[in-house]
Amino acid sequence: MRTVSLVRSDSDTGMREPIVSNDELIPDLCPEAVLVQVKASVLNAPDFEVLQELGISQQRIPIGREISGVVKEVGANVTRFKQGDEVVGVLSLDANCSGCAEYCPINEYDLVLKPKDVKHVDAAAVIGDAVKAYTGLHYQGKICAGETILITDIKGAGFVSLQLANHWGAKVIAVVYSEGERSKLEEHKAHVAHVIEMEGQKKFAILNECLEETGGLGVDCIIDSGVNMFPNDINEIDSPEVSLKNQCPSKHELISSLAVGGRWITSQSNLQLDPPDSKLLFLKGASVHFTNPDIWTLSSSQQGRYLHILQDAMKKLAGGHIRPIITQRIALDQVPIWYQRVGQRGLGKVVVEL
Repeated sequence: MRTVSLVRSDSDTGMREPIVSNDELIPDLCPEAVLVQVKASVLNAPDFEVLQELGISQQRIPIGREISGVVKEVGANVTRFKQGDEVVGVLSLDANCSGCAEYCPINEYDLVLKPKDVKHVDAAAVIGDAVKAYTGLHYQGKICAGETILITDIKGAGFVSLQLANHWGAKVIAVVYSEGERSKLEEHKAHVAHVIEMEGQKKFAILNECLEETGGLGVDCIIDSGVNMFPNDINEIDSPEVSLKNQCPSKHELISSLAVGGRWITSQSNLQLDPPDSKLLFLKGASVHFTNPDIWTLSSSQQGRYLHILQDAMKKLAGGHIRPIITQRIALDQVPIWYQRVGQRGLGKVVVEL
């Protein structure tokens, strides 16, 4: 079968590059696994820091964890699926086989049935972001109808979070960093109560507009995709990577934007809170939660909730309540070229079709 994996290209720097293999053997199926003929997978870059923390350092790193396809074979102990079922799911972090492949074995409890009227490319494109959005909004943010939520980045999981929050009756304030992002919101008819445009804005624009929009009370929940922890130290550095980081709001600005009892859901894994920030959180009775969607597959203790997320995400997709933004559809042979562009800022997904 054909497959794509990240292979170490430089032993000194540890750099990896995607390599297409045309003669891989189909892996043996364990009793609890399902062999899926992949129809679509999302091209994304692994989080090497997390893999290192977990001690996952194999020579070949799989890519394309969000997949949709057709069941070709089931293990001896599998009870939830049969041959011919259309399924969608997310590969675990320690998976040995890439989702960017013609066939992929996956544990039956990492899969759910795909609705018949949902396309494979849409199912694969939305499932990973839906897991992150549900984790932040429902299980950590505990969003209720009538509450106000600030989403600081509308690409990826932020766009799915925006749609889910609207569906659940929350008032959404979205931050956009370019006219292109604003146009995407309008193009996809995303209902947003207020849009904060950061292009050309002054310092503390997010704080000022959140307080104005909420009558000085602040927002009930914040969903971020990272923060600028040391704005005074890195603003003068001129590089594309730092420029992108400088677009993120500061941690003090986000904490100041919270209402009493507010919840801050952050993706910043190395977040450091200074004593004044901690004091402000204490005075507000607010809380900070770290969003790591991989917790669901790292432990089986919450397996039922994880399956509920996957099933409900597909139900919402079939009902038109959430939908993905797909930037590009590519063939398997194009993965090495497009992999280099995955880290660039963009709203949509790159989906590999087989």
